[in-house]
Amino acid sequence: MEFPDLGKHCSEKTCKQLDFLPLKCDACKQDFCKDHFTCAAHRCPFAFKKIFTYRCSKEGCKKKEMLQVACDQCRGNFCIQHRHPLDHSCRHGGRPTSKAG
Repeated sequence: MEFPDLGKHCSEKTCKQLDFLPLKCDACKQDFCKDHFTCAAHRCPFAFKKIFTYRCSKEGCKKKEMLQVACDQCRGNFCIQHRHPLDHSCRHGGRPTSKAG
């Protein structure tokens, strides 16, 4: 039994492999196989347009994220490393949160 609509061909000109689990490039929105989904592997012309706009509010941290990671307690925006209240010394709220959760 054949499934002609199942899967997608890799968008890389030199590959065109039929992939049943294709990966979409964040920048150009085209489908690629596992070997060509990174911007470097398919020489993505839109790779430079990736915008990291959410800067970490932790003092001294200069990291930026593509997605907003807001603290539920202080509403500050943080990078993945400082997203938990204990990681950014969150002082908002009445009691400190334990490391165990």
